[in-house]
Amino acid sequence: MGLIDAATAPLRHVLHSAAGEAEAVLPVRDIEQIQSHVLGAVEAIRDATEQIEAHVEVVESLAASLAPLSEAVVTLSEQMRALPALTESVAKLTEQLGVVVSALEPVVHAEQEASRLGQIFSRRRES
Repeated sequence: MGLIDAATAPLRHVLHSAAGEAEAVLPVRDIEQIQSHVLGAVEAIRDATEQIEAHVEVVESLAASLAPLSEAVVTLSEQMRALPALTESVAKLTEQLGVVVSALEPVVHAEQEASRLGQIFSRRRES
């Protein structure tokens, strides 16, 4: 066996050295820690992807609401442009109502006088 040992000795030496270096470079615990970190990173990427998808849904719904909002703003702007005309119409109506009130004042006064006269005559009848 001496001759076989002599022939395989360099190969055994190389294999023994490689095994020792492998153990020195990356022990099993280090590989498990790396694997744990990689799995944690994968989980973080998955969570980030889900959050991005949720944000995309929110942005899409926001984008869908922009058109109706724009239409509402245009309608409101048109109504606001009509506001001075409405204010002017109310002022004219108030002015006309003032004329009506002035015209009705004598009628109201006459009605009050007639009511007093009616009360005077009704008192005399009761007596």
